[in-house]
Order: sequence, then C-alpha cells, then structure tokens
Amino acid sequence: MARVIQLKTKGKTRLSNYSRRVRRLGIYAYGHEFYDMARKTRRSPVRSYLLGHALELFLKSFLMKKGCTLEDLKNFFGHRIDRLLKEACKHDIADYFLISDELRADLAVFSKLYAGKDYEYFSILAWIFRQQHPDTRRLFRFAKQLDKKLPAIIGAK
Repeated sequence: MARVIQLKTKGKTRLSNYSRRVRRLGIYAYGHEFYDMARKTRRSPVRSYLLGHALELFLKSFLMKKGCTLEDLKNFFGHRIDRLLKEACKHDIADYFLISDELRADLAVFSKLYAGKDYEYFSILAWIFRQQHPDTRRLFRFAKQLDKKLPAIIGAK
C-alpha cells in the first residue's frame, strides 16, 4: 500500500509521490469535466467561465507534473491563465503543443477577464458595453488538445 504522506516532526508535511500523482490526476479530471460542460452549454458567460476553469486546471496539472506544488501554483499564479501558460512554456509545454503568438494574445485578454471574475459574476455593464472579449474558438482548440494529450504527459496512462 502506498504511503499518502511522509510525516515529519518538524517542518512541512510532504506528500508522497503516489499522493502527488493522485492529486495531479484529480486536477486534470476536474479540468476535463469543466471542459466537457463548456462544450455543451450555449450561454456565453457560463461557457467562458467553464472554459477558463478547464484551462487553469489543465495547465496546473501539467505544472504539477513538472514539480510545482499546488500551493505554489495557488500562491504565485492564482487564476491567471496567461501566467500559468508562461510558466508552462518555461517547462517545455511547447514540446507537446503549438503555442502561437495569437493563442498567447487571446489568452492574455481572456485571462484578465477570467481572473477578474467577469465571467463568474455576471456584470451587466461588461456585456452591454462589450469589453474586449477574445474569440474563444482558438482557446477551445487549445483546451481540446490539452484534454486529449495531457493524460499521457502527466502520467494517467
């Protein structure tokens, strides 16, 4: 039976390799569920929120595989998907996925709205005055690739 944690008398409790793997796969699985629901809904703010959450969780699962802790990801990146992608690029995500300048640009605008909770908490003024909202088709294609390829990359298969 795998040990879930390694207890210490002083300092932080460290998760075992098995526990880190289960956590990483769980984060990916949640991302998959959010992505699946984003594809099914037609309500624009809801669709965008679900897509954003899926992208956030997919990128966090990738970074966890590369050694980042979930606590560090929460503390240093929060919900900024653009910053998560930048960090993932430092960990060679571009070896697995095409990261174009157009994707980065769309993600930068989308990330600002997503992190600001504009999609989560409906703002009538944002939708009346149509703040700059990126075309999410490119983001959905990226999420589809992440959903398809990440399990093999992060150790689910």
